[in-house]
Amino acid sequence: MKSSRNSSIENALIILKSFSMDEPELGITEIAERCSLAKSTVHRLLTTMASEGFVYKDPNTNGYSLGVSILSLTNTVNSQLPILKDSMPILNLLTERTGESSHLGILEDKDIIYLQKIESEFPVEVRTHLGKRNPPHCTSTGQVILAYETEQVVNEVLSGELKAFTPWTLTHADDVRKKLIEVKRLGYSVSDQEFKKGIISIGAPVFSEQGKVIASINITGPVERMGRQAFQKECIKEAKIAAKKLTEIITERKMRHKTH
Repeated sequence: MKSSRNSSIENALIILKSFSMDEPELGITEIAERCSLAKSTVHRLLTTMASEGFVYKDPNTNGYSLGVSILSLTNTVNSQLPILKDSMPILNLLTERTGESSHLGILEDKDIIYLQKIESEFPVEVRTHLGKRNPPHCTSTGQVILAYETEQVVNEVLSGELKAFTPWTLTHADDVRKKLIEVKRLGYSVSDQEFKKGIISIGAPVFSEQGKVIASINITGPVERMGRQAFQKECIKEAKIAAKKLTEIITERKMRHKTH
Protein backbone atom coordinates (compact mmCIF):
# COMPACT_ATOMS: atom_id res chain seq x y z
CA MET A 1 0.00 0.00 0.00
CA LYS A 2 1.26 3.49 -0.85
CA SER A 3 1.94 5.80 2.04
CA SER A 4 -0.20 8.90 2.38
CA ARG A 5 2.94 10.98 1.90
CA ASN A 6 3.64 9.39 -1.48
CA SER A 7 -0.02 9.79 -2.46
CA SER A 8 0.08 13.48 -1.52
CA ILE A 9 3.20 14.03 -3.61
CA GLU A 10 1.66 12.27 -6.59
CA ASN A 11 -1.55 14.28 -6.27
CA ALA A 12 0.39 17.53 -5.97
CA LEU A 13 2.28 16.73 -9.17
CA ILE A 14 -0.97 15.87 -10.96
CA ILE A 15 -2.39 19.24 -9.88
CA LEU A 16 0.69 21.13 -11.12
CA LYS A 17 0.46 19.41 -14.49
CA SER A 18 -3.18 20.47 -14.87
CA PHE A 19 -2.09 24.07 -15.55
CA SER A 20 -1.15 25.07 -19.09
CA MET A 21 -0.47 28.09 -21.27
CA ASP A 22 -3.99 27.74 -22.63
CA GLU A 23 -5.49 27.61 -19.12
CA PRO A 24 -3.02 29.30 -16.77
CA GLU A 25 -5.59 29.90 -14.02
CA LEU A 26 -7.94 27.30 -12.59
CA GLY A 27 -10.38 27.13 -9.71
CA ILE A 28 -10.53 24.40 -7.09
CA THR A 29 -13.61 22.80 -8.63
CA GLU A 30 -12.03 22.73 -12.10
CA ILE A 31 -8.82 21.18 -10.75
CA ALA A 32 -10.72 18.61 -8.70
CA GLU A 33 -12.76 17.51 -11.73
CA ARG A 34 -9.77 17.48 -14.06
CA CYS A 35 -7.57 15.52 -11.67
CA SER A 36 -10.34 13.25 -10.31
CA LEU A 37 -9.59 14.36 -6.75
CA ALA A 38 -11.78 15.44 -3.88
CA LYS A 39 -12.17 19.21 -3.51
CA SER A 40 -10.98 18.99 0.09
CA THR A 41 -7.78 17.25 -1.07
CA VAL A 42 -7.19 19.83 -3.78
CA HIS A 43 -7.76 22.70 -1.36
CA ARG A 44 -5.34 21.23 1.19
CA LEU A 45 -2.59 20.61 -1.37
CA LEU A 46 -3.02 24.01 -3.02
CA THR A 47 -2.76 25.72 0.37
CA THR A 48 0.51 23.90 1.06
CA MET A 49 1.93 24.61 -2.41
CA ALA A 50 0.92 28.26 -2.18
CA SER A 51 2.86 28.62 1.07
CA GLU A 52 5.98 27.39 -0.77
CA GLY A 53 5.42 29.57 -3.82
CA PHE A 54 4.60 26.74 -6.24
CA VAL A 55 1.14 28.15 -6.90
CA TYR A 56 -0.38 31.60 -6.52
CA LYS A 57 -3.93 32.37 -5.42
CA ASP A 58 -5.48 35.46 -6.97
CA PRO A 59 -7.35 37.24 -4.16
CA ASN A 60 -9.80 38.75 -6.65
CA THR A 61 -10.82 35.62 -8.56
CA ASN A 62 -9.82 32.96 -5.98
CA GLY A 63 -8.26 31.16 -8.95
CA TYR A 64 -4.86 29.48 -8.79
CA SER A 65 -1.92 29.72 -11.18
CA LEU A 66 1.68 28.50 -11.13
CA GLY A 67 3.95 30.43 -8.78
CA VAL A 68 7.47 31.86 -8.87
CA SER A 69 9.03 28.72 -7.43
CA ILE A 70 8.03 26.88 -10.60
CA LEU A 71 9.72 29.60 -12.66
CA SER A 72 12.98 29.17 -10.78
CA LEU A 73 12.84 25.42 -11.33
CA THR A 74 12.16 26.00 -15.03
CA ASN A 75 15.25 28.19 -15.30
CA THR A 76 17.28 25.50 -13.55
CA VAL A 77 16.05 22.84 -15.97
CA ASN A 78 16.84 25.06 -18.97
CA SER A 79 20.37 25.62 -17.73
CA GLN A 80 21.05 21.97 -16.89
CA LEU A 81 19.51 20.04 -19.79
CA PRO A 82 22.16 20.03 -22.55
CA ILE A 83 19.71 19.38 -25.38
CA LEU A 84 17.84 22.60 -24.58
CA LYS A 85 21.01 24.68 -24.71
CA ASP A 86 22.43 22.84 -27.72
CA SER A 87 19.26 23.23 -29.74
CA MET A 88 18.92 27.00 -29.40
CA PRO A 89 21.63 28.10 -31.87
CA ILE A 90 20.56 25.33 -34.25
CA LEU A 91 16.92 26.44 -34.17
CA ASN A 92 17.95 30.07 -34.54
CA LEU A 93 19.94 29.25 -37.66
CA LEU A 94 17.14 27.08 -39.03
CA THR A 95 14.61 29.90 -38.67
CA GLU A 96 17.09 32.38 -40.11
CA ARG A 97 17.72 30.20 -43.17
CA THR A 98 14.09 29.28 -43.86
CA GLY A 99 12.19 32.25 -42.44
CA GLU A 100 9.82 29.85 -40.68
CA SER A 101 9.21 29.08 -37.00
CA SER A 102 11.20 26.13 -35.66
CA HIS A 103 10.71 23.84 -32.67
CA LEU A 104 12.29 21.10 -30.63
CA GLY A 105 9.76 18.50 -29.47
CA ILE A 106 9.71 15.19 -27.64
CA LEU A 107 7.21 12.39 -27.10
CA GLU A 108 5.97 12.02 -23.52
CA ASP A 109 3.34 9.37 -22.88
CA LYS A 110 0.92 9.92 -25.76
CA ASP A 111 1.64 13.60 -26.37
CA ILE A 112 4.17 15.72 -28.17
CA ILE A 113 5.65 18.40 -25.93
CA TYR A 114 7.54 21.40 -27.32
CA LEU A 115 10.70 22.24 -25.37
CA GLN A 116 12.09 25.07 -27.48
CA LYS A 117 10.70 27.44 -30.08
CA ILE A 118 12.11 30.15 -32.31
CA GLU A 119 9.39 32.37 -33.72
CA SER A 120 9.45 33.43 -37.34
CA GLU A 121 9.36 37.08 -38.32
CA PHE A 122 5.98 36.19 -39.84
CA PRO A 123 4.51 33.81 -37.22
CA VAL A 124 1.51 31.63 -38.00
CA GLU A 125 -1.50 31.08 -35.80
CA VAL A 126 -0.75 27.63 -34.43
CA ARG A 127 -0.51 26.60 -30.78
CA THR A 128 3.06 25.42 -30.30
CA HIS A 129 4.17 27.36 -27.23
CA LEU A 130 6.71 25.85 -24.85
CA GLY A 131 5.21 23.03 -22.83
CA LYS A 132 2.26 22.73 -25.20
CA ARG A 133 0.98 19.18 -25.69
CA ASN A 134 -0.11 18.23 -29.18
CA PRO A 135 -1.23 14.91 -30.67
CA PRO A 136 1.47 12.77 -32.35
CA HIS A 137 -0.66 11.20 -35.08
CA CYS A 138 -1.14 14.39 -37.08
CA THR A 139 1.95 16.51 -36.31
CA SER A 140 5.25 16.22 -38.14
CA THR A 141 7.14 16.02 -34.84
CA GLY A 142 4.95 13.18 -33.62
CA GLN A 143 5.01 11.28 -36.88
CA VAL A 144 8.77 11.43 -37.28
CA ILE A 145 9.37 10.28 -33.70
CA LEU A 146 6.82 7.47 -33.96
CA ALA A 147 8.36 6.31 -37.25
CA TYR A 148 11.50 5.27 -35.35
CA GLU A 149 9.79 4.05 -32.19
CA THR A 150 9.09 0.45 -31.19
CA GLU A 151 5.90 -1.26 -32.27
CA GLN A 152 4.76 -1.29 -28.65
CA VAL A 153 5.06 2.48 -28.33
CA VAL A 154 3.31 3.04 -31.66
CA ASN A 155 0.45 0.74 -30.66
CA GLU A 156 0.02 2.54 -27.33
CA VAL A 157 -0.04 5.98 -28.95
CA LEU A 158 -2.45 4.93 -31.70
CA SER A 159 -4.81 3.06 -29.39
CA GLY A 160 -8.19 4.63 -28.90
CA GLU A 161 -9.81 7.35 -30.98
CA LEU A 162 -7.60 9.47 -33.23
CA LYS A 163 -9.14 12.93 -33.32
CA ALA A 164 -9.76 14.64 -36.65
CA PHE A 165 -8.53 18.25 -36.54
CA THR A 166 -8.95 18.95 -40.27
CA PRO A 167 -10.36 17.09 -43.31
CA TRP A 168 -6.79 15.85 -43.94
CA THR A 169 -6.16 14.30 -40.52
CA LEU A 170 -5.45 10.57 -40.60
CA THR A 171 -7.90 9.08 -38.11
CA HIS A 172 -7.38 5.37 -38.71
CA ALA A 173 -4.41 3.69 -37.00
CA ASP A 174 -3.56 1.61 -40.08
CA ASP A 175 -3.36 4.74 -42.24
CA VAL A 176 -1.04 6.37 -39.73
CA ARG A 177 1.14 3.24 -39.63
CA LYS A 178 1.44 3.29 -43.43
CA LYS A 179 2.58 6.88 -43.30
CA LEU A 180 5.10 6.10 -40.55
CA ILE A 181 6.72 3.48 -42.80
CA GLU A 182 7.12 6.10 -45.52
CA VAL A 183 8.39 8.70 -43.03
CA LYS A 184 11.11 6.34 -41.84
CA ARG A 185 12.09 5.55 -45.42
CA LEU A 186 12.40 9.24 -46.27
CA GLY A 187 13.94 10.34 -42.96
CA TYR A 188 11.47 13.19 -42.44
CA SER A 189 7.75 13.89 -42.09
CA VAL A 190 5.53 16.45 -43.78
CA SER A 191 2.23 17.18 -42.04
CA ASP A 192 0.26 18.95 -44.76
CA GLN A 193 -2.67 20.60 -42.96
CA GLU A 194 -3.25 17.45 -40.88
CA PHE A 195 -3.26 19.35 -37.58
CA LYS A 196 -4.35 22.84 -38.59
CA LYS A 197 -5.90 24.00 -41.84
CA GLY A 198 -3.54 26.21 -43.84
CA ILE A 199 -0.43 25.05 -41.94
CA ILE A 200 2.35 22.73 -43.10
CA SER A 201 5.07 21.41 -40.81
CA ILE A 202 8.21 19.40 -41.53
CA GLY A 203 9.90 17.25 -38.89
CA ALA A 204 13.27 15.50 -38.80
CA PRO A 205 14.50 13.03 -36.14
CA VAL A 206 17.14 13.65 -33.48
CA PHE A 207 18.93 10.56 -32.17
CA SER A 208 20.86 9.59 -29.07
CA GLU A 209 24.36 8.09 -29.29
CA GLN A 210 22.71 4.65 -29.18
CA GLY A 211 20.71 5.47 -32.30
CA LYS A 212 17.37 5.85 -30.52
CA VAL A 213 15.12 8.73 -31.53
CA ILE A 214 14.82 11.16 -28.63
CA ALA A 215 13.37 14.30 -30.20
CA SER A 216 12.43 16.06 -33.40
CA ILE A 217 13.30 19.39 -34.93
CA ASN A 218 10.55 20.85 -37.04
CA ILE A 219 9.63 23.87 -39.15
CA THR A 220 6.09 25.25 -39.29
CA GLY A 221 4.66 27.69 -41.80
CA PRO A 222 1.63 28.59 -43.94
CA VAL A 223 0.60 26.70 -47.06
CA GLU A 224 1.16 29.88 -49.08
CA ARG A 225 4.91 29.61 -48.45
CA MET A 226 5.59 25.98 -47.55
CA GLY A 227 3.20 24.59 -50.11
CA ARG A 228 5.53 25.70 -52.89
CA GLN A 229 7.42 22.60 -54.00
CA ALA A 230 10.87 24.17 -54.36
CA PHE A 231 10.67 25.95 -51.01
CA GLN A 232 9.32 22.87 -49.24
CA LYS A 233 12.20 20.82 -50.62
CA GLU A 234 14.63 23.41 -49.25
CA CYS A 235 12.92 23.35 -45.85
CA ILE A 236 13.14 19.56 -45.72
CA LYS A 237 16.87 19.75 -46.42
CA GLU A 238 17.43 22.41 -43.75
CA ALA A 239 15.37 20.53 -41.13
CA LYS A 240 17.36 17.34 -41.74
CA ILE A 241 20.65 19.24 -41.51
CA ALA A 242 19.58 20.84 -38.22
CA ALA A 243 18.46 17.52 -36.71
CA LYS A 244 21.68 15.82 -37.85
CA LYS A 245 23.76 18.59 -36.27
CA LEU A 246 21.97 18.25 -32.93
CA THR A 247 22.43 14.46 -33.09
CA GLU A 248 26.16 14.94 -33.68
CA ILE A 249 26.49 17.33 -30.72
CA ILE A 250 24.67 14.88 -28.43
CA THR A 251 26.85 11.98 -29.60
CA GLU A 252 30.09 13.96 -29.23
CA ARG A 253 29.19 15.01 -25.68
CA LYS A 254 28.51 11.42 -24.65
CA MET A 255 31.77 10.27 -26.18
CA ARG A 256 33.72 12.95 -24.28
CA HIS A 257 32.09 11.87 -21.01
CA LYS A 258 33.06 8.27 -21.63
CA THR A 259 36.72 9.19 -22.13
CA HIS A 260 36.92 11.15 -18.86
